[in-house]
Amino acid sequence: MVFHILEKSISIHHAHEGEYAEHKHPHIGMASALALIGHSFMDGVGIGLGFQVGTGVGLLVALAVISHDFTDGMNTISLMLNHKNTTGKAKMFLWFDALAPVLGAASTLLFAISPNFLVLYLGFFAGFLLYIGASDILPEAHSKHSSWLTIFLTVLGAALIFLITRFL
Repeated sequence: MVFHILEKSISIHHAHEGEYAEHKHPHIGMASALALIGHSFMDGVGIGLGFQVGTGVGLLVALAVISHDFTDGMNTISLMLNHKNTTGKAKMFLWFDALAPVLGAASTLLFAISPNFLVLYLGFFAGFLLYIGASDILPEAHSKHSSWLTIFLTVLGAALIFLITRFL
């Protein structure tokens, strides 16, 4: 719910952009990039907390974060440029996004958590993933723009998740 409220409060007539004259909303690109930077920081916190639980958990969380963090950088640049921010500002936000997981992981050296809090932390972020999947990813997968490539990549992703969880 928090993410839904935040998303709706910063978007401006997002669904009907094509109906308006050429215009720009750089603040939406920056807000979106800041959200990705926050996400990347929390990814780093997840890595650090995983290592607090155990080396194996930390390595698995790090593998998951590293395998998807490359797209966070692409998304940061895309959001900044699509909302008409300058290339220089987009690069600056990309650097922040790259540094965020390192700072997040390092921040966990300053505190220890209980396993009960870790469950709440993971549950909170699982809720974010469910929201994003239900509100953005699933509708896009069923849109007229979807293709066999989407289906193939979905199956490939599921197979990769299966292999990682089965053998690591």
